[in-house]
Amino acid sequence: MKIHCLENRTADGYTTFGSCWKKGEAKTPSFILYSTDGKGIPVQSKPMAFWPDGSIKWGSHTADAKQMARGACLLPFPESATPSGGIHITEEKQAYLVENGILSLTIPKADAGLFPAGGCLAKNLTLMGNPLIRSIFPVFILERHTMENGVYHTVAKEHHASIHSVTIEEQGPLQAVFCFHGCHVQNDSCTMPFILRMYLWKDSTELKFVHTFLFDGKEERDYLKGMGIRFETALSGPAYQHHIQILRHDEVFHEAGQILDSRRPRLNPSVLKAQLDGTLSVQAPSGSITDMSAITDASADLPVWNHYHLHQDSAAHYAIWKRTRPGCCFLKSGEGHRSPGVMAVTGESGGLLLGIRDFWQKYPGGLAVDSLGEKNSFCTAWFYSPMSPAFDFRHYDTKSYPETCYEGFKEVGASAYGIGVTSECRIQLVETLPSSGIIHSFASHLQKPPVFVAEPEYYHSLKAFGYWSLPSADTVPGRQLEAALDRAFAFYRREVECRSWYGLFDYGDFMHSYDSIRHTWKYDVGGFAWQNTELIPTYWLWLYFLRTGREDVFTLAEAMSRHTSEVDIYHFGPLKGLGSRHNVRHWGCSCKEPRIAMAGHHRFLFYLTGDARLGDVMEDVKDADLALCQNPHNTETLPDNRTLPVVRSGPDWSSFVSNWMTHYERTLDAEYLKKIETGISDIFSTPYGFASGPDYYYDASASHLIYHGEIEETPNQHLQICMGGPQIWLETADMINDDRLKELLTRLGEFYYLPSEKKSRLTGGKIKERAFSWPM
Repeated sequence: MKIHCLENRTADGYTTFGSCWKKGEAKTPSFILYSTDGKGIPVQSKPMAFWPDGSIKWGSHTADAKQMARGACLLPFPESATPSGGIHITEEKQAYLVENGILSLTIPKADAGLFPAGGCLAKNLTLMGNPLIRSIFPVFILERHTMENGVYHTVAKEHHASIHSVTIEEQGPLQAVFCFHGCHVQNDSCTMPFILRMYLWKDSTELKFVHTFLFDGKEERDYLKGMGIRFETALSGPAYQHHIQILRHDEVFHEAGQILDSRRPRLNPSVLKAQLDGTLSVQAPSGSITDMSAITDASADLPVWNHYHLHQDSAAHYAIWKRTRPGCCFLKSGEGHRSPGVMAVTGESGGLLLGIRDFWQKYPGGLAVDSLGEKNSFCTAWFYSPMSPAFDFRHYDTKSYPETCYEGFKEVGASAYGIGVTSECRIQLVETLPSSGIIHSFASHLQKPPVFVAEPEYYHSLKAFGYWSLPSADTVPGRQLEAALDRAFAFYRREVECRSWYGLFDYGDFMHSYDSIRHTWKYDVGGFAWQNTELIPTYWLWLYFLRTGREDVFTLAEAMSRHTSEVDIYHFGPLKGLGSRHNVRHWGCSCKEPRIAMAGHHRFLFYLTGDARLGDVMEDVKDADLALCQNPHNTETLPDNRTLPVVRSGPDWSSFVSNWMTHYERTLDAEYLKKIETGISDIFSTPYGFASGPDYYYDASASHLIYHGEIEETPNQHLQICMGGPQIWLETADMINDDRLKELLTRLGEFYYLPSEKKSRLTGGKIKERAFSWPM
């Protein structure tokens, strides 16, 4: 398998990429990787999905992107050597001791009780023996809104996290992954759970953190005021040697805990220049004052700027604020359009670079340092900056508008309980004041990490993700279709920018319908606002990427996958595995359906990049059929007094198949294969296959679809084509090699576009008015 780095991506640092194989081609998780000039590259591999015979369908591989450069080749090779060990993890009674060759750190176990008030993720980070970070821990600010005696009260409180479990998810020679489960809030009527992964690599000065916030509060009471990860740093030297650098759009904002600009004793301007050049400690400043005692005297009476905060308050504006101490005002130090989201905090012996990925796209974010002038400073990556108004999870109204505004049912079902959002940050430890070039390089790697993929022809030859076509301009219709696809993508990419579809809970989604009178998308009209995977834009973007291999398509598709896999679906609670239909709020519609959350939306990014968080999500949705059984809007009482859910072959059962097929290929759990085969048998036994129904009763205890006739008067209708049914069934049919499913698809294809009169004649009048095609 030949792979290459996408354009506009930096081939630097470690990267994880996915590989795709024919049935029987890769029988063990052992591979060799070599560069275009034939040099071997160490690689750490593991399987992600299997063919039914146990051979590997998708693999995950970690390697040094710099050695891979712009391209490499991966091959199954049972006798390949394991890369030399570079990450050592020693388990002790209360902690894990970790060394990667140049970094060492301690990771307390969940039951160690070492930091009962801090939820410590790691402590005592050293770079080549140089202590730079004392501890790392999550931070969360909950804003509580209450009404007492007609008076509205608002109280914001910072909470200390509690870590319930620490798991080593991956322990290899090149990469180690620790997964933390915990809660942000304790003993306060909600817990605000989190899942956090920490990545480290052989001989790397970087750590990556992937943080998932899950909401379990009450919308009318619990508001998100601040959320992030805090790094307690050990800064050597006096306050004037403690530097703060923030990357603006194209230049570095650079100041220090104390700025050496003194009137009396007078300091020559060369002192300030030497300070900001980082040369003050190695050479005496030139000018009228060369005695370091003058600097010492001045620093005794200069203000100490202890707090700096970069705040991206919208997709179009950021500001840098600073102050000396709590109780004093903030001064604006600068502002601009979009910050790359990178900050460096260093002392005489070094410090860290800290950055948040998709910083301005997922505003309101922040990067802050407290106690900059002290020995222990606190650097925080704020995924939600406390300088912003608290996030309000409430719905836009107290009633629903099912007819006028295309909402689901009469009651409001806008529950945020169980939704999530995932953010990512990185740190890089440094021993000296980083140069502008190093900061820019870190930012580039953070925001555009390397992505290695194969050519479209390779994926197409293996039917990766099912059936799709390569671009073709051989015919007039072909050229027209390719031009239409290009225009559609270009249009939506522009609309993201023109309409500012950005924000922590919004970035990655599109809007549903356009208002040509107001010249805006219907952002405030019920089911016409956010798309929430309606008409599977996820499949459209990912298949378009597979056909073209374009980096700009990958970027948009990645953002959509990250959003739809978190914000639009429920990860715990009674609705676990279901998603909210399109609405003004992502969780707003009272229709909670499996098609919104089905694994098919998320498989692309998971298998192409090995993203572990998406593995969690697909585990969350695998039993969505059980959650659907608890939804009263989907149930009917049968003549024998049984209450069963009503489902359609598409998009309900097709979504179940997407979940089951994905779980089966990841685990080879035969129970989930049986669920698929049971449904195929049930549909195959109906008079008209996929055209039958559209309603079935569903017996979740046996995964049976119970046919009860052709029902023309039902408000339900087949939504197979427009919600991904063929894509799911075609791939499933090939994977499990089921001829019955292939025959059902053939029969549906023959029947689907027939005129209504012929459909009626072929079915003896049982299917006459049923809608099948959707013009969009």
